[in-house]
Amino acid sequence: MKWLFLLMGFALSFTGFSQNTIVSDAQKMGAYFVAADWEHYIDYSYPKIVKNLGGREKMKASLQQQMQDLSVKGIQLLSISFGEPSVILKEKRELQATLPQEIIYQTTQGKVQSRTTIIAVSTNEGASWYFIDPGGRSLESLRISLPNISKKLVLPPTPPVTKLH
Repeated sequence: MKWLFLLMGFALSFTGFSQNTIVSDAQKMGAYFVAADWEHYIDYSYPKIVKNLGGREKMKASLQQQMQDLSVKGIQLLSISFGEPSVILKEKRELQATLPQEIIYQTTQGKVQSRTTIIAVSTNEGASWYFIDPGGRSLESLRISLPNISKKLVLPPTPPVTKLH
């Protein structure tokens, strides 16, 4: 019985460690995004997405173009923050969870807030995490190109963008 409690305690501490690592890695990724440091930001992008976009250089060029397009429209990214991750699920050889994300933008009409949910994936038992932004797509449509995404993950509906005072 003593071993059972010891094992349960280890499992709970591992989960807490992994959830802390998700948030820590997400914060690093977010800081790189805000700073437009695409080289380091891409390090946190799920490798299959980088490959599907044509590799690091093409992804970097795409990100630069997207940010330039926003800038031309008078939109500037101010900050990214993250909430608490969901329960971590094991799917084949990966750990997966969802993570709430809040982005604050400056627009020509003032500051706005966007809330979304991203997917965190670890291929090394939670030591480090990659991230997937569904971009408004459902999990079912994501699974077309990423069939390893767990069917047990839940993506809550994305609330509308709100204006901040």
